Amino acid sequence: MQDIFPQQLLKLRTEKQLSQTELARRLYVSRQAVSKWENGDADPSIDKLILLAKIFKVSLDHLILGIPDHNNLILQLNHIAMTFNTPVLKDINLSIFNNERIALLGSNGAGKTTLVKIIEGALMPTNSTVEWQINKKDSLNIMPQNDLLIPALKVKEQITLAAQISKVNNSEKINRLLEQFNLKSQQNTLVAKLSGGQKRRLSLIVSTLRQSKLLILDEPTVGMDLESIDYFWQFIDQVTGSIMVITHDFNQIDKFFSRVLLLKDGQISYDVSVKEIHQHNQSIEQWYRQANQ
Repeated sequence: MQDIFPQQLLKLRTEKQLSQTELARRLYVSRQAVSKWENGDADPSIDKLILLAKIFKVSLDHLILGIPDHNNLILQLNHIAMTFNTPVLKDINLSIFNNERIALLGSNGAGKTTLVKIIEGALMPTNSTVEWQINKKDSLNIMPQNDLLIPALKVKEQITLAAQISKVNNSEKINRLLEQFNLKSQQNTLVAKLSGGQKRRLSLIVSTLRQSKLLILDEPTVGMDLESIDYFWQFIDQVTGSIMVITHDFNQIDKFFSRVLLLKDGQISYDVSVKEIHQHNQSIEQWYRQANQ
């Protein structure tokens, strides 16, 4: 294996803020094995390389050879503008690549949800282009800010309907998600009878039933209890493909995200990596308070 792999492994582990012990636990190997890989004294098996790539959310080429993943463009937004009574978005240009973790930040009314609706195709901007490099119909999943659920259905019926629409035939997965998101006992409850937090959990299940190349989540943890929020972030960390999340859960951005976009005055005023912010000895919250003044 090329000499760059030990450097890549150390670099990616550090960026992910994982200790050798924690990485070893996820790989079902000893800490000493991880240490030997990083020192170049041994090479992991192919199945461990594949698992490492999944953990770090990178391609095998990037993991082994250091080849940037930015060749894998998913979506390109060009000169996006949207006006209602007043301009909301002004000349937004944005590229999203494979395996990115993007936090979209901004004050209330900054246009974050409007931008998501444009990406989804629910709003049509003027004199702008949205260029997809993937099949949007099959590869884009969205959890909107407002729950798009059918009140008259039972929880299990809502999930089954979503699974049929998404062509997901996996009852075992559905039952596992119900259990994991603490909705098993409510599976025969009408959606209309659920609490706000339960509806958010159900919306998350519906939006992640199928695999996607881009998953967009708009304020996903609003109304969730602390246990559900903790599980949500652990769950998201295992999702493949790129993710863009509108959130102000700053501690989780520090841990789970690779890139931060700040929407301000109708424009993307900052597009910066989490690593760069941390290199300036700032947390995401400290950076945001300063940048969004």
